[in-house]
Amino acid sequence: MLKRVLLILFGAIAGIALGIAAPKALNLVRPAAAPLTASERRQLEHLLDDNPNEIFMFDEATSYRYKPSFRGNRTRANHLQNRPAVTYPHVTNSLGLIGPEEVNADPRRTRLLLLGDSVTYGAWVDFHDTFPARLQAMGAGVCQIAIGACEGWSTKQELAFHDKYLSHLPWNAIVLVFCLNDLVDFEWVYKSSAGFQLSQEMAEAGTGLSKTNQSIAGLKLAARRLRFAEDARTEPLAKQTNTTLWAWDADKWQAYLDNTLAPFVHRRERPPLAIVIAPTKWQLESLQLGADPQIVLYPQFRLESFCRDERLTCIDLVEAFPRHAATPLDTLFLDDLHFSEEGHAVVARYLWPRLIAVLREAAPTAVPPTPAKEHS
Repeated sequence: MLKRVLLILFGAIAGIALGIAAPKALNLVRPAAAPLTASERRQLEHLLDDNPNEIFMFDEATSYRYKPSFRGNRTRANHLQNRPAVTYPHVTNSLGLIGPEEVNADPRRTRLLLLGDSVTYGAWVDFHDTFPARLQAMGAGVCQIAIGACEGWSTKQELAFHDKYLSHLPWNAIVLVFCLNDLVDFEWVYKSSAGFQLSQEMAEAGTGLSKTNQSIAGLKLAARRLRFAEDARTEPLAKQTNTTLWAWDADKWQAYLDNTLAPFVHRRERPPLAIVIAPTKWQLESLQLGADPQIVLYPQFRLESFCRDERLTCIDLVEAFPRHAATPLDTLFLDDLHFSEEGHAVVARYLWPRLIAVLREAAPTAVPPTPAKEHS
């Protein structure tokens, strides 16, 4: 207990000292990924761009993205319990959006853009089972739903992708899917022959997804993990990765809101924006155990408060999932973040009427009545 108290005390004192000596150091959001040398760039182009079987390509703005106009396969990793490795089709259109359909240029057509990471992409399930694909099917005849998502992306990368490749299109609304690991600028970067690696931003707190070091960032994460583990009701939260645990850090939130989200929100010329917040399995489990929602849902409360101040629509997916402990969350999640096929179905049913409401508010005369069968 004494060691634990000293650890927490040291982290607090060090954080205060750092704030006095170098205020900019508390801004944990890092600039863009380090520029590549000419040699590294050539190596990446060979490994990614020139490889017909590789679904990724190098990109200056986002570090990496899915190749446009691609027809190939993606493989479900074999690390999932009771889930063998499976190969699924992976298809993108000419802009790198998921699926074969091109964006309809007809001005009479209503268009909604979904931006997100692997949760939106639907890692480890067939595309047709993902909630974006289900929403596309529900939206047939009502609106076009385009999917701008990529595994490992953060909000910074998603918005950079929009700005570089999608901002010229007349979207009626943009829906940003926020996951608790989105507060970093770059969680993963592609490092030449070494392949995907945790970014320098992540390495400053630890050597892996859950290990921490003796840096101020690492000590703060370790202290938070210990506090969660001390209470059986919040103990599930202690199982989360470092990136997800940062969602309980006030400084990290302020940097994210000020430097990543607010600049996009405050643009004079942008489509109407709505934000969807995806919970972790461990948050839902803590709520089922009776933990204080003020603690468990701190990330949701921070983002919801920002949305209220900015008059943005905020959709909290916590409400899509049952709170009672009788529902086994393992049937809805593949791991702590990613939904199973059943979880995707739950999310799609919850989101559909709310996205229609977003579109009707953005373009009241453009969205036709929703067929009754789509509510089933």
